[in-house]
Amino acid sequence: MKINLPQDWKLLKKKETTSTNDEVKNLPVGSNKTAVCAETQTGGRGRMGRRWISPKGNLYVSFCLEPICLEHAGIYSFLSALALAQAIEKLCPSLTIKCKWPNDLLLDGKKISGILLETNGVDRMIAGIGVNLVEFPKEKMLYPVTSLAAEGYSISVPQMLESLLERFDFWNTQIQKQGIKTLLDAWLEKAYGVGGPVTVNLTNSRIEGVFYGLDQEGCLLLNKDGEIIKITAGDVFFGQTGNSENVR
Repeated sequence: MKINLPQDWKLLKKKETTSTNDEVKNLPVGSNKTAVCAETQTGGRGRMGRRWISPKGNLYVSFCLEPICLEHAGIYSFLSALALAQAIEKLCPSLTIKCKWPNDLLLDGKKISGILLETNGVDRMIAGIGVNLVEFPKEKMLYPVTSLAAEGYSISVPQMLESLLERFDFWNTQIQKQGIKTLLDAWLEKAYGVGGPVTVNLTNSRIEGVFYGLDQEGCLLLNKDGEIIKITAGDVFFGQTGNSENVR
């Protein structure tokens, strides 16, 4: 795998690993701007501990950034999603990717990637990203899924990684210079379902309303009968009653 890396970035390549996020957690101090990419993962995972099936041919990569103020680490959910959406559209110009809060990407309503943010509990932010280039799960999932191949595009792992890294580095630089508002505004321009009905499945309850927007930290704002409610985490469904399945 040979790709052009943004300035100061390093790339570590693995044939197989439990998960690229685990690899980043074990990197030594001073590993800022390191990307770890693997051909397959035996223990890939998504949000809320869901299994992330990882067949060969798709992109599995995790980025290491340090030092990071963990209080604001959640903004990298939006940064990763926006960077990936722009990277895919650059390689696949006929496709329109939408960002689904908090960190999913949708193509014609179908999920095409997964993003998992983790930290080392101190000052390291880990952004794990999986992109369905050729394969996707065929069993019933929480959301409909697809791949770039299923949508008519043949994109290699090196192509996708190079495009993604360029956009990720661009937006990481932008938030250092201009703050997070520029990033959130750009994410909202690609957001799915703003102004429409939304159902959010919380840990032990469900809430319905209208997707009103984001607050300054990226929390979803839901308008429920005129009351604006801040949602920090949950499974979001648009234009339908939320499904309570807990897979992937």
